[in-house]
Amino acid sequence: MIAFQDLEVRYGDVVALANLSLELEDGIVGLLGPNGSGKSTLLKTLLGLLTPAKGGGQVLGVGLGSPDAARLRARIGYMPEYDALIEDVSAFEQVAFWGELSGLPADSARDRAHEVLYFVGLDESRYRHVSGYSTGMRQRVKLAQALVHSPELVFMDEPTNGLDPEGRRRMLDLVLKVRAELGTGVILASHLLEDVERCADQLVILDKGHLKASGSMAGLRKMLAKRFELRFLDPLNETQRTQLDELGRVLEDHHGLYDLELHGTDAKDAFQWAHKVGAVLVQLTPRHDRLDEVLIRALHGDVATMKEGN
Repeated sequence: MIAFQDLEVRYGDVVALANLSLELEDGIVGLLGPNGSGKSTLLKTLLGLLTPAKGGGQVLGVGLGSPDAARLRARIGYMPEYDALIEDVSAFEQVAFWGELSGLPADSARDRAHEVLYFVGLDESRYRHVSGYSTGMRQRVKLAQALVHSPELVFMDEPTNGLDPEGRRRMLDLVLKVRAELGTGVILASHLLEDVERCADQLVILDKGHLKASGSMAGLRKMLAKRFELRFLDPLNETQRTQLDELGRVLEDHHGLYDLELHGTDAKDAFQWAHKVGAVLVQLTPRHDRLDEVLIRALHGDVATMKEGN
C-alpha cells in the first residue's frame, strides 16, 4: 500500500522527518506518536503536498513527488485534524461540492453525498447548516467528504480530536466500518493509544521525526509475549545470577523474582537453563505488555525489541 526509503522532509533548516524506511500493507495502520512527532508531516508528504529533501517512496504504486501526484490524490481521501467547514451551508451541499472537486460529475457527486452522509450517520441532519452541528457531527462531515469520491486509501488525522467518550466510540466504529464494509485502506494518525489499539492491525510509532517502532499489532504482541516472570526455589547465587544473561535480558529483579525477556521463543528453555546451572525454577509467568508500555519502551529507545516486520 505504501513504501518509502530513507525519507527526509524539511521545513527550511528544520528536519521534520529523518531517514524513514517502511513498508505498509493494506489494512488499518495506526500512526502513533506525541504531538510534534511528524505524523501530519508524513501524511502531507504521502499526499504529495510536501516534497522530500531526500529519499523517496510510493503510495498505491505512484512515486512520491511524481507528476502524477494530482491523480494520486483523486484515489486518496483526507480527513484533516482541523475542519474548514462553511458554516452557513448544509452538510449535503458541502459534501457534494467536495465530490465535484474530487472529479465527480455533479449528478454523481450529489448521489454519493447522500450515500456517504447515510454511511456516517448524518442522513437525517444532512440539510441543516453545519453551524448547528456538534463537534462529533462536524467530525463525521469531514469523514464523509474524505469518502465521497470512493478512495482506495483514506488518511485520518486525529479523527477523535475534541470528542467526548461516546463521540470517540462512534468515530472509531466508523473507522472499522470504513475498512470492513468499503474495503478502504486507512492510515489513522493519533496520539491516543486507545484509538490505535482498538482499530489498527499495523502500528507505526514516530517521535521527533524518527521511526521508533513498526510492525503488525499481532507480531508486536508476539514479540512482547517473550517476557516472563521467573521465581526460583532458592535465591540465585552470584554465579547463577550472572548466567541469567544466557537465558534472556533481565529487565527487573525484585528480590529474587526476575522479569526477563527470553532470547528464545520456547519457555521450556528456562527450565533447561535452570537444570544446567543447578537452580530449581518453580514459577514461570508470562507478562503481556499493554500498548502504553510498548509506546514508552519505544520512545525511550528500546527499539531493538520493537522492530518487527510481519
